[in-house]
Amino acid sequence: MTTGIILGLPVLLNAQTVPTSPAYHLGWDGKSSILKVSLDYTPATKDSTVFIYGDPNFGGQKEIFKVLQNIESTDKIKLTPGERKITVYHADTGLKHISYTINGHLVGNPKRSTVDELFRPLIMPDLLYLVPKFFVINAEGHAAKEASIQWDSYPAGLPYFFSSAAGPGPAQKQTISLTNENDALILMGSSLIINNYKVHGIPYYSITSKNDTINNLKADLDPFFKRYFPGLRDFWEDNSAPYYYISILPLLAIDKPWATGYSQKHGFVMRYSGTFGNEKKRVLAHETSHAWIGNNMQIGNDEFDNQWFGEGFNDYVMLINMVRSGIQDKADFLDYVNKDNLLAHYSSTVKNVPNDSIAAKFWVDKNIQTLPYKRGFIYAFYLDNQIRLATGGKRTIRDFLLVLFKRDRQIHAANPEANLTLDDYIAAASKFLPKKQVKSELEMNLIKGKPLDFKKIKLIRGFTIAYRDSIPVLKIAGTVDLKNVYKW
Repeated sequence: MTTGIILGLPVLLNAQTVPTSPAYHLGWDGKSSILKVSLDYTPATKDSTVFIYGDPNFGGQKEIFKVLQNIESTDKIKLTPGERKITVYHADTGLKHISYTINGHLVGNPKRSTVDELFRPLIMPDLLYLVPKFFVINAEGHAAKEASIQWDSYPAGLPYFFSSAAGPGPAQKQTISLTNENDALILMGSSLIINNYKVHGIPYYSITSKNDTINNLKADLDPFFKRYFPGLRDFWEDNSAPYYYISILPLLAIDKPWATGYSQKHGFVMRYSGTFGNEKKRVLAHETSHAWIGNNMQIGNDEFDNQWFGEGFNDYVMLINMVRSGIQDKADFLDYVNKDNLLAHYSSTVKNVPNDSIAAKFWVDKNIQTLPYKRGFIYAFYLDNQIRLATGGKRTIRDFLLVLFKRDRQIHAANPEANLTLDDYIAAASKFLPKKQVKSELEMNLIKGKPLDFKKIKLIRGFTIAYRDSIPVLKIAGTVDLKNVYKW
């Protein structure tokens, strides 16, 4: 028999049933900002275990280790905060235990509220917001791919949502992946409103808040569930998801109109303030579109490798599907292309920054942060036009993306950890345009960062670009029906 400790109580465990995967036990009183965490684990090596907490690349949270407090174990512990490291030196073998607390208090800094309320744990009276990345400590060298989560204490009666198992309440143990810790969402709170939908037979969920008194989010979201989400699945010819969810909750420390969010494998997490208008709808549409480009389809081994594709191409797919679904009209389309992309990009002082220089300054320079979005969007718009012209209107960017999506599924079937390469991109695009042109534009416009010269570019009938000083401006003839242009 082996003696273990769970939440401070001695428990006898049969040696044959000692778990090889980490087992997390959580506790919250519903009133404080403190989450109690207890972890039972089997060491990968007998001498010591090194745990790493948090990820500074997840929202630029360089000080995330500070939320981890009151770390205790029956074995000796050494903390290395600068490396977000906990080293436990084992006195003996067998099942081990470590406990700690997570302080999820509202930071309340308006200048950082969008990242502090999205990329940090948020725990306050009657509201808890967590992704496993916020409380899981990863053991270096451990073979476990999954971990269990069990709530041992929690306030009764509060609405609860666990994204990987949306129906069961907090009393039921759940399992998460340790390779994708940000792909799960845990919410609990008296203000939460949880609605259920079906999109092509797939369960969809929305989580909103009663605390929003200026918007009617159910009415604002209905067109997404009725037209936009089904349209995205039609665009990609893909109905393979087990479920999908959107969590759209108000920001607490900022008054000015704002919206930000990030996508998960089967969901989207958003924070906002102000009226839920066009800009916020585009944020919602962009992030949920990442279920394909960005989440399933990534060029390179790191999300920063080719963000012009992961963010920019995704943004273009978002916009044309917003038009198809009727959520954006021609005026909205032109405003977004001209103001938010062409004007913003061609007047930017960083528009020529090469692709490989973006990652280093992404979280500290807002101009750099938006660069790959605009660069990729503008090129995707151009590419769509060139494919249409080259094929006499028989093919569009959608046909190219479907070829790339098929290749992506082939790659993942052989190796789930592998991603698309630039060669895959070139091979797919070369089915519609000359390979020499594809390779040249990839290198010059997307990798080196030279802006397209629209004075030398032809667009499809009804689309023209004229320069106002040094800024290209798109015009669309009054006879053009955008819904007809972007139909499949």
